[in-house]
Amino acid sequence: MTARKKITRLLVRFGKDEGGAFAVMFGVIAIVLIALGGAVVDYVSLEQGRNRAQLALDAAALALQPKVFEKNFNAADVQKLAQAFVIERVANSSIETKILTTRGSPEDGTIYFQAQITVPTSFVALVGVPSLSANVESQAVRTSMAIEVAMVLDNSGSMGSSNRMTYLKQAATCATNIIFYKDVDTNCTPFANAPQQDDVRVSIVPFTIMVNVGTQFKNAKWLDWSGTSPFSRLNFDNDDDETTPFVGSVNRGNLFSQTGVQWRGCVEARRGPYDTTDQEAVAGDTLFIPMFSPDTADRRYNNYASYNNYLSDTGGSCQVKTCTEQIVKNGCSTRNGVTTCTGATTYNYTKVIGSNTTTSPSSCRAADGPALTDTTTTTSGSTQTSTTVYSLLSARELQERLCKYDGARPTDGANSGPNAYCPSASILPLTAAASDVIQRIKGMTANGGTNIQQGTVWGFHALSHAEPLSEAAPYKPGQVSKFMIVMTDGFNEPDFRTYSDTLNGTGIYGSWGFRKDGRLPDTDGIIGNENEYSAHNSKAAMTATMDVKTVQTCANAKAAGIQVYTIGLQPPSQATRKMLTDCSSGSGYYFFPNTPAELVDVFKNIANQLSQLRLSR
Repeated sequence: MTARKKITRLLVRFGKDEGGAFAVMFGVIAIVLIALGGAVVDYVSLEQGRNRAQLALDAAALALQPKVFEKNFNAADVQKLAQAFVIERVANSSIETKILTTRGSPEDGTIYFQAQITVPTSFVALVGVPSLSANVESQAVRTSMAIEVAMVLDNSGSMGSSNRMTYLKQAATCATNIIFYKDVDTNCTPFANAPQQDDVRVSIVPFTIMVNVGTQFKNAKWLDWSGTSPFSRLNFDNDDDETTPFVGSVNRGNLFSQTGVQWRGCVEARRGPYDTTDQEAVAGDTLFIPMFSPDTADRRYNNYASYNNYLSDTGGSCQVKTCTEQIVKNGCSTRNGVTTCTGATTYNYTKVIGSNTTTSPSSCRAADGPALTDTTTTTSGSTQTSTTVYSLLSARELQERLCKYDGARPTDGANSGPNAYCPSASILPLTAAASDVIQRIKGMTANGGTNIQQGTVWGFHALSHAEPLSEAAPYKPGQVSKFMIVMTDGFNEPDFRTYSDTLNGTGIYGSWGFRKDGRLPDTDGIIGNENEYSAHNSKAAMTATMDVKTVQTCANAKAAGIQVYTIGLQPPSQATRKMLTDCSSGSGYYFFPNTPAELVDVFKNIANQLSQLRLSR
C-alpha cells in the first residue's frame, strides 16, 4: 500500500471518529448552565441593591420634601441634592444609582423621585449580560407642612372644681410643646436646645358664656361701634315712650365714653346665619357689635330681681318724670305701737316733668308706673302723712333710657356693669411663639357660664384668613393643615329666667342679648318685634337651639377644610355627648375622659397626630 493511500484512509477514519465530541459539547453547555444557575445569585444581588436604593431614596424624599415649599424651588437643584444623598446612603461603589425624574408640587405638598440602579453581574456576564438594572420610586407627602391649631378651651366656673383647670392647663401646655418642638421628654418638656418645628402656629380661644376677642382690636374695622346694625338699638330708647319704635342707632363707643368705662373686649354674636360661619366681616350684619351690657330694671319695679342693675334709671342727663303721691290721714292716735286714724283722708299729687311742677287733685300715676322710692311715713300730732314717688314711665321705659348713661360713673366688675361676665382671658390669635401660647394658657381662670357655640365659632375665626382674625393662612390643602380642638366640661348653658322674675327673660345679657330680644331662635328674621319672645319657654329649649348652632358651626368649619377634635370631660348628658360627637370630624376625633387627670393623655394623643409625615408611595 502506498503512502498516499495510508494517509487517505487515516483521514477518512478521523472524519468518522466521534469519540471526542461529547467533551467539546459539554464544555460549551457548561458555560450556559453555570450562567443560568448563577442568574439566581445575580438576581438576589439586584434585589439587595434595589432595597438599599429604595431606603436611600425614601430617606431623600423625607429629607428634601420641605424644599417644595421654598419660593425658588427648582427640581434640577433638588435632584442633585437627592443624587448625592442616595449615593452616600447606598455606600456601595459597585451599585450605580441615578435619579432620572424629580417632581415637586407645593399645591399638595408632595415630592417625587424616580431612580434607576445598575448592578454588575458575576454569572450572567458569561453569556454577554454584564449588568442588571431596575427602577425605584418614592413620594413623600407632608400632610402638615404648615400646621395651624386653635385650642378652644372651657373657662367656665365648673372648671374651678376638682382641679379641672389645673389639669387643663397642664394638658394644653403639653400639647403646645409637642406641636411646637421636635424633641420632648415623657413629661412633654422640650429637651435642651430642641429645635422648633417650622410653620407651626397655635391660637388659644378661652370661652365662658362669652368670648373676649381682646382690646387690641378696639379700632378694628370689623367692629360696629357706630351702631349700624339694627341689633344695636335693642334695649335702648331715646323718647321715654315704649309705644313708638326706636329707629335710631346706638353708638357703643359713646356709651363707654359717657360712663367712663373701658371696653373689656367682648362682642355679641352676629345675626344668623353669620353667627355660625367665617363670613368676612366687612359691613352690615357681618360686623361685630362690641358688648355693652345694658343697665337692667331696678329691683323694686314690681319686685323684679336685680340682675346687673348698676345705674339709677333717673340719673345721668335724664329729665325728671315723676308723680309724688301724698296720703294725709287725720284723727290718728298710736297705742302699743299701732296707729289708728279715724278722721278724713286726703290725696295730694305733684307731677314733675323736668323743671315743670304741677299739682293735681287726681292721681298722676301711670297705670304701670313703678315706685321709685320706698314709702316714707311721718306723724305730726294727729296727722299722719305717707309719701311715695312714682315714675311717669313704665319699667321697660326706665330700663331703656339712653340718657341715664350720660355722665354716669358705674362700677364695672367681673359680673356687673357694662362688661358684665366678659371673661378676663382673651383670645390669642395664631402665633408661632410657643412662649406666648403657654403664657396665655397659664392666665386662664374659671368663672361664669358655658357657651360652647361661641367658643367654637371663634376657633373657626382664628383659623380663617378672613376678618375678624386674619392671621391664618388661606385654605390651601397640601400647604396648610388646620385643626380645632374644642374642650368643655359642661353643656351649652343659657341664663334662663321667667318673665315674672325679670323683664328680660334672662338675667345676664349674653352673646345673643336678652331672651326677650328673640335673637337666638330668630325664626322670622325680623329684628325687635319680639315675635320670638316666648320661642324658648324653658332652659332646655334654649340649650337645644345652642346645640344646633354649635353643630352647624362645626359643619361649616369642616366644610372649609378644618379637622375638628372634641373633648367632653364627663359630659353631663347624652345630648351633649351627641352634640360633641356630631361636631367632631368622626371616629378618632372625639374623646370623653372620665377624670380631669385623663385630659393630659387626650391632649398628648391629639398633638402627636397633628404633624405626621408619611410616605404615600
